[in-house]
Amino acid sequence: MPKNTHLRIGRAKNNQVILDHEQIAAEHLELFADAEGNVFITDLGSAQGTKVNGQVLKGFVLLKDTDEVVLGGKVKFNWKKYRNVEQPKPKDQGKRPPIEIHQTPPTPKKRSDKQALLAVSTKSLLIIYGIIALLLLMIYLIN
Repeated sequence: MPKNTHLRIGRAKNNQVILDHEQIAAEHLELFADAEGNVFITDLGSAQGTKVNGQVLKGFVLLKDTDEVVLGGKVKFNWKKYRNVEQPKPKDQGKRPPIEIHQTPPTPKKRSDKQALLAVSTKSLLIIYGIIALLLLMIYLIN
């Protein structure tokens, strides 16, 4: 994975890496590489779980080169395959690396109109309630 990269892995089409297997959850796990090139893995609460070196993954773990990752108790996951994906160099522009069918670009989450209106309405209500509270306090102090 290039530095500062985040990959979501699972059966659902909205993942960057799609693994079609009954032991894999719709959104099974995430891989993250930081600026120093360290790769972290996190299980996303999958029913079948994720194991690193035979140990059930709880929270997140920093992966080492010798670590073996197994999804759902049966599917061995070659995480290193995604660790060293490099961008093509300018001299290789004529040759493109083969595109893997199971990889899709991430889709940004957009707020619906209702969610945006609710957020604005909630903020407006808080401001109004704050003003009312101040007015009540002023009336109380004057009397």
